[in-house]
Amino acid sequence: MAISFSDSTRTYTPLPIDADQGFPQSFPVVFGGVTYRFRMYVNASPSLTSNPSAIFDLPAMEPSLASSMLRPSPDLTRPQMYLVVRVDRDLPDGKMQSVFMRKVVPELEYLAGEIALAFPVQRVAVRNLNGTGTFGSKVTGGIASRWA
Repeated sequence: MAISFSDSTRTYTPLPIDADQGFPQSFPVVFGGVTYRFRMYVNASPSLTSNPSAIFDLPAMEPSLASSMLRPSPDLTRPQMYLVVRVDRDLPDGKMQSVFMRKVVPELEYLAGEIALAFPVQRVAVRNLNGTGTFGSKVTGGIASRWA
């Protein structure tokens, strides 16, 4: 996966995200000998989901908010639709430890314990919110070692 950030030289392993399976979704990933459990969902304002054929690049805003902004910004206090990712890690005693939970934006790299995460493509079709099928959604993400 070719994900690059100006201040990072990490090589990312793709996450098995299948946007056609809809959101929410979850899956395990074994990375560095540790099992991580990913949970992803899209939080969306009902006004943005009224058109079932709509497809949004996240984070998305209400049209009135977007037109009133002087420039696009990943300011997460304004978006009305965004991707939330939670990552838990399996512990040797069978319990899980939460290592990451937050809204994510395509432009950022996230550090969580011994891993780094990135989600550079976040395009979600309204029909993939609580529904499966090929409607134009595409979400990509990657995991890398925080320390090389």
